[in-house]
Amino acid sequence: MNFKIDIRNNILNQFSEQLKTEVIDNTLVLPPNFGNGQIALYQFPNQIEFYHLKCTVSEIVELRSTNPRNSEWLLFNINLSKSAIEKTVNNQKINFQKFLPSGILFYTRDTHVFSSNPKNSDFEIVLIRVHTDFFKEYEGDKIFKLKNSKKAIIYEDLNYAMENALMNIIKFKDNRIRANAFLMQFLADILDKLKGRELSTTYEHLHPSDVKGLFIASAYLRNPVAHTVPSVKELAEIAGMGTTKFKTTFKQVFGKAPIQYHQKIKFDYAKTELESKRKSASELSYELGYSHPSKFTSAFKKIFGTVPSTFN
Repeated sequence: MNFKIDIRNNILNQFSEQLKTEVIDNTLVLPPNFGNGQIALYQFPNQIEFYHLKCTVSEIVELRSTNPRNSEWLLFNINLSKSAIEKTVNNQKINFQKFLPSGILFYTRDTHVFSSNPKNSDFEIVLIRVHTDFFKEYEGDKIFKLKNSKKAIIYEDLNYAMENALMNIIKFKDNRIRANAFLMQFLADILDKLKGRELSTTYEHLHPSDVKGLFIASAYLRNPVAHTVPSVKELAEIAGMGTTKFKTTFKQVFGKAPIQYHQKIKFDYAKTELESKRKSASELSYELGYSHPSKFTSAFKKIFGTVPSTFN
């Protein structure tokens, strides 16, 4: 099935119209011939809409979503699924996945996204639609310097605290004050990340060949159990760039330096394995290249604020 979503309008209503299914109490239950699961909308003050999609679809799904240049809305698209979703964002292909530093896609103005997913795909997605007036109220014009980057790709990583905030919004959906507190926490955290990209400076426009080179190089960092990865100099050569330009543009696209990018992947992989009880902390410590489980435990606690045994 093919969907077209315009970020300027209520997203739940657009799915309802295209699926020809009624929305009841801000919830759309998927028709049986399409799959199982639901899409829920939680509305908050300041014109903020929080969408939670959790479903399995039984047919091929193609989705085109766009945020036009004149839009007064912005969107955070967060992949909570365990599997990657391949997307084409402004003509560049990416793997959109929770435990990669591309787990959050920020739709600025003039963002166009296409995805195609096979039958029997499982999805858990959060969308947060925010009117630009919200950012003007709290951030003035700072955040809108991103409009100069309409040809760039804006991703961020989903860290443990932010994921926990999202889970608590869903958990406390019937307690709007508490849920709103977690929503503000999430938005504050993501804004801190975006401001950390030095938004006061001109955001560099990336040539498509540069973006392609970055993604080729990043593939060498995406294996969480790789004990040896190329040096930054070697990665720059793979990307076809000088070392300085590579480091600058890599962080621009992925929000992290190359080594931090690889560390993020390693430890989110470890957390997922612990949560699913597929592997123990000892097994993971050796799989990830640590000489002793205590060293793995220390590194894990530094990142997540808790020890691996918490997930036993």
